Amino acid sequence: MFGKNKQKTTVTTPTAQPSDQYRLKATGRRVTLLERLSDGDVRIAMDSGHVCRDDIVSASDITPA
Repeated sequence: MFGKNKQKTTVTTPTAQPSDQYRLKATGRRVTLLERLSDGDVRIAMDSGHVCRDDIVSASDITPA
């Protein structure tokens, strides 16, 4: 207040991170991408209110949510 200049601070908006939320094309079921495998497949986790189960599917079988 006395003799101190308030410095304006710029607020940076977070950069958009690629989402890990996808849907299975065949069923529309929501899945989470866990990892990309070297042969073009992906490991996914089925999103549900129960025990989470993971599976390996082709990358072409999922679409961004």
